[in-house]
Amino acid sequence: MMKNTKTTLLSLAGAVAVSLSSAAMAGYPEKPINVIVPWGAGGDSDLTTRIWADAVEKELGVPVVVINKAGGGGVVGTSFVANAKKDGYTLINAGLSNMLVTPNFSKTPYTFDTFTPILKMTSVPLAVVVAKDSPYQTFDEFIAGAKANNLTQGSWGASSSGTILANIIADQAGYKVKYVHAKGAADSMVSVVGGHIDSAVSFPPAFGPHVKADRARALVIDQKMDDYPGVPTFGDYGIQGSFGGWSGVFAPKGVPQEVTDKLIEATTKVMQDPEVIKKYQNIGAVVDYRHGPEWVNDMKVTYNIMKDAAAKAKK
Repeated sequence: MMKNTKTTLLSLAGAVAVSLSSAAMAGYPEKPINVIVPWGAGGDSDLTTRIWADAVEKELGVPVVVINKAGGGGVVGTSFVANAKKDGYTLINAGLSNMLVTPNFSKTPYTFDTFTPILKMTSVPLAVVVAKDSPYQTFDEFIAGAKANNLTQGSWGASSSGTILANIIADQAGYKVKYVHAKGAADSMVSVVGGHIDSAVSFPPAFGPHVKADRARALVIDQKMDDYPGVPTFGDYGIQGSFGGWSGVFAPKGVPQEVTDKLIEATTKVMQDPEVIKKYQNIGAVVDYRHGPEWVNDMKVTYNIMKDAAAKAKK
């Protein structure tokens, strides 16, 4: 009898704990949510995340605060969130670089499996960009210049997606460059238009304002875009592969399902808002809203491709 009573009490205690936990999460969010962008201000990750944050906070009813924590090619900010509380109040801006590339090409205190993927907001095509007054008017001229001279190219970390993809492009096109690493794509573009480096690999949110202001010129891009008519693609030069980044939101692994559900519910609403879509278009980002198992599996495939590429590079 005593054993049955004890078992019953334990079961009741467990049920109460689950009930209390569910009740607590039912109120999520009850305070400001911090979203860490592991890059400097003004780049594609920063801009796309800020548009999302401004939109979803109206749905969630609490401030969604974007905090830049740059350094280490995205590792500093990403590691910070990996060790944060699993309560949904500290999130990370996730992308190709910090989630799928860097953990494979350098030693990091986290992997893809350290996080719970929540959603993907946008995609952006990579481009090779030079200053408006650059002597290289076309990508053909740039290739020839890189073969003849020791040209510099801005990126954002030795093991970042920018550098990895830029290496693939350079290898296929038959040239080499000297990389100059910055905190993010936006900082690289400042160096380009300032005449400090010859070129940069960059995304539209970072290079777009400079091109529109006639300070820079995109020589080649991953995919055709109406905003950059006449700019050829990598495919036009016989370069094979997909060279694009993306911006999403992850949480430390182990966050309650209620957190994921609430964030997806809010995002699903705002991603249908014409004003939000227009804001993304204005910075050159393509709305590519995804979530769920199929998306996660796609990322795992890319992660393993990068893992194999890193293994080959170390041989």
